[in-house]
Amino acid sequence: MGKRGWLNLALLLAVAVLAAVVYWQPGKQSEPASPLTPLDPTAVQRMTIERPAAETIVLQRQDKQWRMIEPLAVAANSFQVRRVLEPLTQQSLQRYPAAGLELTKYGLRPPRAKLTADGVELSFGKVNPLNSRLYVRVDDVMHMVAQNDISFLTAPWLEFVSTAPLPDAPLAGLTLPGLGTITKDQAGWRYEGPSAPQSADQLQALVDNWRHLRALRVRPLQAADISQQVEVRLASGATLQFALQSDADALVLQRRDLGLEYVFDGDQSQRLLAWPPLHGADGSLPANEGD
Repeated sequence: MGKRGWLNLALLLAVAVLAAVVYWQPGKQSEPASPLTPLDPTAVQRMTIERPAAETIVLQRQDKQWRMIEPLAVAANSFQVRRVLEPLTQQSLQRYPAAGLELTKYGLRPPRAKLTADGVELSFGKVNPLNSRLYVRVDDVMHMVAQNDISFLTAPWLEFVSTAPLPDAPLAGLTLPGLGTITKDQAGWRYEGPSAPQSADQLQALVDNWRHLRALRVRPLQAADISQQVEVRLASGATLQFALQSDADALVLQRRDLGLEYVFDGDQSQRLLAWPPLHGADGSLPANEGD
């Protein structure tokens, strides 16, 4: 290619870049960065997440705890809730009046996802190919933000379910297959069954293992031959029933009333269905692993 040809090519590329800038950054307003919304995430009470071709998720704060209301009434995953709250305070780096814009071009009609928090609606669109910023519409303004990953908004609803099978509430008792019944009274925890623990600390350690239980994942209820049952009694008077399946590979707790399964490593059977081992010359217990 001759010198003139290279010059023409360079001019064409320059025009293309300018056209792209005009296309993707219409009427840019140079203003100081500010949050997308005036909301305080610690005060938000209700959020709705809408996605094309996926279930709508409704989250509600109740007694300082987040719960999923739709598509299933169950405790919410606190980590996922925190991620959903983050966009409310993200900085708007650029903003444009939405009126007159071809919103389809920016992935905002329809949006990839829509988040409504206490009546404030955020629509999430495409990522700008020139600067990797995300288009977000709030009311009549289209914003651009640096955080462009919205996978937490488009995730399956099961990922918003808490991995804790037991609520964050005081326990009153447990009935465990092959072990017996543990009940709390004014004197503390007491045991009824075929194989008593060697100490009160061992009894307390088993209860703590259940209190701090966290599943690897939550999945829809699977058809399985599960004959063992676990009963958990709360101090409030409520009773939770779990069907249990355990082998070398996995331990599964089924909440058939919710249509959910909580899946754990197989070695959890030793922590949940047997007395924690004593060790050391003084008979001390291993430290509790917590969450």
